Order: sequence, then structure tokens, then C-alpha cells
Amino acid sequence: MSAPIIFLFRHGETEWNSEGRRQGKMNSNLTPRGRLQARNNARLLQNYSSLDEPFMVYVSPLGRAKETAQIMLNEIGISEEKINYDDRLMESSFGKWEGLTDAEIAQTYPSSWQARKLDRWNTRPPSGESYADVSSRVSEWLNEVEFSSTTLVICHGLTSRVLRGIYLELTHQEIFDLTEPQDGFFKLSKGKASYIV
Repeated sequence: MSAPIIFLFRHGETEWNSEGRRQGKMNSNLTPRGRLQARNNARLLQNYSSLDEPFMVYVSPLGRAKETAQIMLNEIGISEEKINYDDRLMESSFGKWEGLTDAEIAQTYPSSWQARKLDRWNTRPPSGESYADVSSRVSEWLNEVEFSSTTLVICHGLTSRVLRGIYLELTHQEIFDLTEPQDGFFKLSKGKASYIV
């Protein structure tokens, strides 16, 4: 088998994305724009890759990622039975911050907000996860799952940044600086990442 290729997607835009609210393990629905992004990314993928078998699909079980995956596979003409849902691909839990904007968090939880700013990697939001926690479960997933010649992964913004960071062996600061696009996707292959748009 040739070197595995991972095509890494973030879910389409949600209502809370458009409002600047932290979602974490809570969920909000895809917007019309988010559903269009999912369809467009599927078409872009078809134009870019032959999608030959063997073909694997791994998806976060959170509603916004699940809906994105279903739209994409329907567009490509691949059965949803291909989907492997994995909790380790879920978004970071923001605990009590979920559903709030950054301004609301800073006002309501000033001490934990300040602590997170001072140590973004290790500090957990109240009842939430740190970057280190997410890195641990994503590393486990990367080491344990079976990859095929073509593998689709559909997850979340922070999770995607951490996954790319582990794959590319980046520093914590470099992971913080990565983007979280919803238009387009990343190709991970042979230790490198390229952005397809």
C-alpha cells in the first residue's frame, strides 16, 4: 500500500460559530453556509482525489461533525455505513464556558480566563479540558487507528489544530498559531500538511 493520506476537515459553520460562542462538547446546528461548506468541500475533494479503495472515514460523534460528514458522503456518493465515530475526535470540552462568547467568559470567569491566557496548554476551563488533555486523546487515536491509502477525518477546530500539531511535531505555540478553516481542508501525507482550497 502507498503511504497513507489523511484528508482532515473541520465541520461546517454553525450558529454558535457565527455568534462567536464556545461550543466544546455542546452543539449548535449548521447554518445554511455551513451546509454549503460541507458540500463544497466534498466537491473539492472529488476534484482533488480519486478516492480509491481502501477508504476509511473517521468522524467526531458530535452533531455538527456528524451532519457535516453525512452531507459530504452523500455528495460524494459514499454510504454513511463507512463512518467510524470516535469520541477521541470530539472538540475540547470548554466546561462551564460552553455557550459563552470570550467577552462573557472574561466577565463571568475572570480568574480561570486569566489563568488560561497565562498557560494555554495546561490550564483547564472550569469542568473542561486543557490542550494537553486533547493532545493525549488525539495522540492515542493517531497511534491506534487503522489508516488506509485514503482516510477522511471530520472533526473540530481546536482538535484539528492539535492533530496537525502532533502529526507535524510542532511546538505548543505553533499549534496555537494554526488556523481553523471551514472552507477547504488539509492533506496530511509523509509528515507534511498542505491546505487544499
